[in-house]
Amino acid sequence: MRKLVSILSLFLCALLFSMPALAEDCFLINVDQLDMNQLRDDTYVAAHLTAQTQGVRVVKYISDSNELAAQVRLTIQEAETSTVVYDKNYGYVDGTFDSGDIYLPYVDNNTIPYLITLNIEDWTYAFPFMRVQQRLSDNSGCTYGVRVRDYNPSLTADWLMGTMLDLNALRSQGTITVPLCASNLYYVGQATVQTDGSSLVVNLSFDQNANVQVNSCSVYLIGNVASLSSADPVPGGQTAYASGQAIPIDGLSTALLYVPFTLSFDPSGLSEFNYDISSSDLAYQLSLWNANLQGS
Repeated sequence: MRKLVSILSLFLCALLFSMPALAEDCFLINVDQLDMNQLRDDTYVAAHLTAQTQGVRVVKYISDSNELAAQVRLTIQEAETSTVVYDKNYGYVDGTFDSGDIYLPYVDNNTIPYLITLNIEDWTYAFPFMRVQQRLSDNSGCTYGVRVRDYNPSLTADWLMGTMLDLNALRSQGTITVPLCASNLYYVGQATVQTDGSSLVVNLSFDQNANVQVNSCSVYLIGNVASLSSADPVPGGQTAYASGQAIPIDGLSTALLYVPFTLSFDPSGLSEFNYDISSSDLAYQLSLWNANLQGS
């Protein structure tokens, strides 16, 4: 019997640990605590009706008596399109109305305004909710360029890109900027590439609104792309530089700039990039890759 109790206890513990913590993904809105006179105030809405969350949960006191139960209906619309994403008649409710967790559909990476309407008998409570996309943690990033797998499919199956540089052209220009990409979707900043002719420095800057935290970053400049053979795809013995550190380029006319990094950031408001291997700029980078392979 004791052994059976132990087995059941272990089973219950495993079940509890496996259940998702759904409540943590929804923002609680207590209608009784809202100041209905300030719902047009952006500052008030930002402080009380804005959240990085997957959904919402609405509560409202009705009465202490079941004899005073009221019919309740809750509707949620995307404010800009008037699309109804949730509409439910809860019937007669007494005590405190609780909608339960309501998960909202993903739209895009921008802030999505919703209009929430709570009807209790003849009373209507309408208020906004601003849904900000959740912060992304420990995502991958790199400079914009050709995907390494498109240079050479045997190197990696990852989406990360490397930027082929025409160093002779860069020497005459002195400075170029290259977009920084993250999560295979967003522009998050830019890399400034500078040279004095004999060395190259790469500095990274990020969109301030994204509140970026860089968790790891390495800068590689690979003068011989034929040496790429590992799945990293960085070849063994290749020097990893830091952002802002001088990298020697004597004797090189082309090189692959490869800057893998991981970061955490807020995606709301960031632009999304489009990857087209047939575009003129990426076709030019492929030609530099081939020229490097041929020793030009």
